[in-house]
Amino acid sequence: AADGRPVLARALSDAQLQRVAREVLARCDAQDGLADGLVQDALACRIDTATLQCPAGAPPGSGDDSCLSPPQSRALAEVMAGPRNSRGALYFGWPWDPGIADAGWRNWTLGTATAGPPNARHVTLMAGALGHEFVTPPDPSLSTLNFDFERDPARMQAFHAVYDTADDVKLDGFRRRGGRLMFFHGTADPIFSARELVDYQQRVNAQHGADAAAGFVRSFLVPGMGHCAGGPATDAFDGLSALVRWVEQGQAPDRVEARGSGVLPATLARPLCPWPQQARYTGGDTSASASFACR
Repeated sequence: AADGRPVLARALSDAQLQRVAREVLARCDAQDGLADGLVQDALACRIDTATLQCPAGAPPGSGDDSCLSPPQSRALAEVMAGPRNSRGALYFGWPWDPGIADAGWRNWTLGTATAGPPNARHVTLMAGALGHEFVTPPDPSLSTLNFDFERDPARMQAFHAVYDTADDVKLDGFRRRGGRLMFFHGTADPIFSARELVDYQQRVNAQHGADAAAGFVRSFLVPGMGHCAGGPATDAFDGLSALVRWVEQGQAPDRVEARGSGVLPATLARPLCPWPQQARYTGGDTSASASFACR
């Protein structure tokens, strides 16, 4: 920028994010039996960002591969690994998913503003909430730029106590009333990591046993989907009807049918599977959900 400060939107170019997405696809797409642009097990995908670095002397973004500079490579690895301080992890890392190249990921994480304040939603939405809601007592001077990872997380405990219902894995009253809980989470969500949902399901399973837990809580990961919708994903699905059938007719959702709605065409169908299962290609029409089994 003119004042010498880094421009968040320019931290990674669209071409560089597309290069990252291609690396994810090259390493992890075909593991479900079909290279189709969807990484069904994004949580198991491992990427070494050092392999994306430019050859010695080449400028960042150069060449057909849109290579990364060493600082860009390190920064991307640190972001995807999740925030830490000297005491350990503060939050979960994010899965490697080709949805990282989608406009939704950029809009939340980097923004598009090349002049003036950053317009990334992570920055704009936190501008007031971070200092006025998330810490106790309020601190209007707190921002995303001066947040201290060593000191400030402790100031968020009161907020955590009010809002973090994920601490409850017993769900006693909910279960007694015959409640059924279904989660859907995009593996390219740039706000809440899909690993957080899996962690919750694992803790519910540990509390009740996996078989008993599956009787009232099931989690469905949506490959390629960003925050609630969008991305290179089969993000059109009717979760409500599946939930109604589970509650009213006792039909537990072993799979939920989904189709593309934008980036991917509506003719492309896949099952969404209850974690830890993923859709596996079994043969036949590569656009048909029936060609995939949840395993």
